[in-house]
Amino acid sequence: MKKLICTIQIVGFLLFVTTGLSQATSLIITGVIDGPLSGGTPKAVELYALNDISDMSIYGLGSANNGGGSDGIEFTFPTISASTGDFLYVASANEEFKNFFSFTPNSITPSANINGDDAIELFRNSTVIDVFGNIAMDGTGQPWEYLDGWAYRTDATGGLDTSTFIVSEWYFSSPNALDGETSNNGAAIPFPAGTFSPGSTPPPVPSPEPSTILLLGSGIAVLSGKRLRRKIGRKTLKK
Repeated sequence: MKKLICTIQIVGFLLFVTTGLSQATSLIITGVIDGPLSGGTPKAVELYALNDISDMSIYGLGSANNGGGSDGIEFTFPTISASTGDFLYVASANEEFKNFFSFTPNSITPSANINGDDAIELFRNSTVIDVFGNIAMDGTGQPWEYLDGWAYRTDATGGLDTSTFIVSEWYFSSPNALDGETSNNGAAIPFPAGTFSPGSTPPPVPSPEPSTILLLGSGIAVLSGKRLRRKIGRKTLKK
């Protein structure tokens, strides 16, 4: 009996931990830019890997233009890996990005053809796990507008799955801050590329589901001293 009680306590703890970790994400949006070069380029999104990612193809991006709401996944990352601390750049055009930043983006996609009033969604599979801006609102005149400028995530923020934009977790160049600039290095208010830091305590690593799960949620187990009264039988699922 003692062994049974101990087993249920351990499994219950593991279920609690697994549930908590499932709310963490390994990839977040850390910056957006609407540049000053021809066509408003470079237009790009910066992302940061909080943990090692073995397959980036489970992640995707979508832009919500002019407050029109979600368009779903418009770009899926290739089947590559990313390491903890990696920055990834998704841009609308390669040459313009390279001319401005002096390095090349990781990926090119038309879905990065954003303006300074557009929101960005990050997906894991089909679920939104991070968002910049309000997808149901045109950003013109809003605190998060980045027209001819940029927005960047404040250090030690983000990391939990959320479809809610928290403007206080970001700082901004102000609209038109990049007007007339020809390179990021020479800009008066440069985009702070690759400077985000997760802080000293990064969020936990999301865990895969265990192969065997004891479903306590379908019943009620009551502990009373050293005795266990089982109200409803337990069920074990095996993959």
